[in-house]
Amino acid sequence: MRYMVLLLTILSFCFGNTIKAEATDLPRLLIIGDDSNPQSLPRYSRPFNQVIDAISQSLLNEGFDVKDEAALSTENVDKTIRRNESEIIKKAKELGIDIAIIFSIYPNKQITDNTVRVQPRVNGRLLSVFDGSRMGSFNLKSQTSSPVKKPFSHNEESEAVADISDILGREVGEVLAQRLSQYVDSEGGRLQEWDLTIDGFNNYQVMDMEDIFRKFTGYDAHRVKTNAASYRKHSEFFYKSSADSAKLKRDFTRMLKKLGLKGTITISGLKITIAKNKGLKSRILQQNSW
Repeated sequence: MRYMVLLLTILSFCFGNTIKAEATDLPRLLIIGDDSNPQSLPRYSRPFNQVIDAISQSLLNEGFDVKDEAALSTENVDKTIRRNESEIIKKAKELGIDIAIIFSIYPNKQITDNTVRVQPRVNGRLLSVFDGSRMGSFNLKSQTSSPVKKPFSHNEESEAVADISDILGREVGEVLAQRLSQYVDSEGGRLQEWDLTIDGFNNYQVMDMEDIFRKFTGYDAHRVKTNAASYRKHSEFFYKSSADSAKLKRDFTRMLKKLGLKGTITISGLKITIAKNKGLKSRILQQNSW
């Protein structure tokens, strides 16, 4: 009986610790505000910053890698200028962000003859920045409201939101942590789809590569791209893995060495290209072709 209890304790410990992922394997997250709608709270407001802080802390507690826009930017971030979603996505790409959490905050006033209560609502979505994949949306109304005396100013409305913004941010953070965990495997890596191009190798060499790269750590699946360009010695795949770009480059480099093949591996965003190196003879002929 003692051994059974010990075994259950060990299993509980092991499985309990697979839920929280290691940040080094996780995507770079950026929590960024969209205040293009004049009815939403501006990014420079106190409640907006409080919500961002609370969301960040919730995700950090789960081990996620959360980046700060101001710290990464080479230029000053002017929060007084409202910006739309296209500007936000462009900014996220410039900062090398993997997943952008784009959201807006609305005061959401409940007005009666005698009272006004502010019950803020957060509306947003998750976007995979490099490949443009939608990763779901969220629309969360705070479970807590705050009263405002009539008549009230815009500043008093903002202060009412600020009174419950910490709670609101934690509520949103819990939802996002659950949503993001769907894109993370048990070892903490995010499962994502890479665009893999193999150029200059014959069909038999490509099949040998497939036999090897399907055994890489983090491998989930791969398939031929149906809309890819089709010509001799050119293959394109969708390659799904939880490994990051550095590990994939190391693994593909070892793969070429094991097969005795010469090639150059380049990674840009979510695109991996393995191109066969031209021999010395062909390079000389190319140089003298003029």
